[in-house]
Amino acid sequence: MRKLFLIIILLVSGICGSMAQNSDQNALLKKANENYVNKEFKIASELYEQLITQGYTAAELNYNLGNAYYKQEKFTLAILNYERALKQNRNFEDARINLKLANTHLRDQIKDIPDSNITAITEQLAKGVGLNGWAVMCLIFLGIGVALIGLYFWSEGLNLRKFSFSFGIVFVVLSIIALSLGFYTENVLSQSSDAIITEQVVTVKSSPDDSGTDLFRIHEGLKVSTKDHSADWVEIRIADGRVGWVKAASLEVI
Repeated sequence: MRKLFLIIILLVSGICGSMAQNSDQNALLKKANENYVNKEFKIASELYEQLITQGYTAAELNYNLGNAYYKQEKFTLAILNYERALKQNRNFEDARINLKLANTHLRDQIKDIPDSNITAITEQLAKGVGLNGWAVMCLIFLGIGVALIGLYFWSEGLNLRKFSFSFGIVFVVLSIIALSLGFYTENVLSQSSDAIITEQVVTVKSSPDDSGTDLFRIHEGLKVSTKDHSADWVEIRIADGRVGWVKAASLEVI
């Protein structure tokens, strides 16, 4: 009974602490929003950042923070937070519109050149569908395949048996392909992520070393894909297909 009493006390204390924290965060959010409405954008952005530091996560919070930075003409930080809002909610249309507007202020206006090689196309497909998407497709294909194979054993008509068995195998194979693409997606997402360049000017190197050859320069606010890491360096790829190495401190992951 004594142990049970202690457990109950700990649970109640935890719930009360969580409620108090939520109350404080709601008050802080209200204060941040009031400062934004009153055009105190610097104070609003500081309060929004404080909420994020405390672990408050929401697409709307990053969107509001992006707006506060945009009003201060800190376009790189605005872009970073619009991207984070879209990462949490891909259908956040207001964030998408404001992101496009913020991107017009960037020095680098690089056009996206579609990849033609199979690996790049597969990677884009994997990211587009997502891990959950491939899992759902795998279960659907497997369910249809098992049902058709079951129909093969229970049906008596020869044509129906041939049809159910053939297409049952096809759907089982499709489920295996979807499963494989799911594992591939997990691998791609774990090794690759998007980031925003945060330094004013960055020289992209041919190798993860200061002595590497200078390939090209990029500027703050540009969105890049990270491919690999080596000590304090990150291999990046920009929209037009060029790749190279930059210092990890020069970018921030979305």
